[in-house]
Amino acid sequence: MTSLPIRGLRTDEITGTYWTPPTTATLAEIHPRLMAIVIVKADSRDWQLYSANVFDMESGGPIGYFEIALDPAGGRACGLFSEIGSQDAALVPIWFDCSEDIDATARAFHRILIAAGHVL
Repeated sequence: MTSLPIRGLRTDEITGTYWTPPTTATLAEIHPRLMAIVIVKADSRDWQLYSANVFDMESGGPIGYFEIALDPAGGRACGLFSEIGSQDAALVPIWFDCSEDIDATARAFHRILIAAGHVL
């Protein structure tokens, strides 16, 4: 029967992180470390900048934000994760391959951060 009540959430369903849909950002709105990378690129005007707030799934509380500089023509991106309350969390910009789709790019960046142990 498909309408049976749910007995309860499993622990693995309420752990991890989620983020708001990435929104367009300007150079003035991104972290200076990411800005420094973008402005030295010859094709920097073609890059797209995005930001998204990141939350803990279990508590719903904010944990930081993603900033992503996307080079659609080159199929590459540079991302930065800043954690609330931390000076250096993952403030080293991370280069990775990407698609032109910012949602897929944000998911790829999230997987990189999980592998590095920065988020769940």
